[in-house]
Amino acid sequence: MVDDDIRHPVIVDTDALIAVANTSLWSRITATLNVTTTNVCYHELKRHVRENSEYAPEGTQERWLHDGSKTALEPFDDDENTSFTAVPCVPRPHGEDGGETSVQTEVHQHLELYRFAILMDKHGRRSINRVFDGAEETTGKAVAPTFLLYLLLDAGECSVEEFCQACGEMLRGEGWTGYVAIQAAWEAIPVDCSQYLSNDLLP
Repeated sequence: MVDDDIRHPVIVDTDALIAVANTSLWSRITATLNVTTTNVCYHELKRHVRENSEYAPEGTQERWLHDGSKTALEPFDDDENTSFTAVPCVPRPHGEDGGETSVQTEVHQHLELYRFAILMDKHGRRSINRVFDGAEETTGKAVAPTFLLYLLLDAGECSVEEFCQACGEMLRGEGWTGYVAIQAAWEAIPVDCSQYLSNDLLP
């Protein structure tokens, strides 16, 4: 399902899709939320599946990338699923940050259609937030990947404990355990997970 015309209010980049697809709540996200990505991110996921071995040892970054990318692609490859769409990015960026850049370009070009842009890169979020903040009559925000899990909680499709545990899975799995990453992960989330997670994963 590449090059669709349907743009949902939530757009997600490659790294965020991999991070969330590796959590225990992914199946509920695909059954509940509407998500858009770009064709560039879609092809990055395909490349990760192709270039990272499914036989890499459990717990390695290579296995995490392979499994997360493969799982993330499934709803986009389902021709009957219009809840997960990939839109074309023109001009199409290339290089290591192509996926993230494509999300920025897409938001710039269709600002009024997006409510949340979900990506981990700090500079990418800042760039998109500057565009959102500078536009009139938009309430968009660029947020970290944990926010996709929060949207599931907000929809009543998981418990607070399940949400917190999934955030912990994501942060440890991605290695987002440094101070800056932890602060970014919880920045827009009004949920206290101190009952379920250790202090090193909390802001």
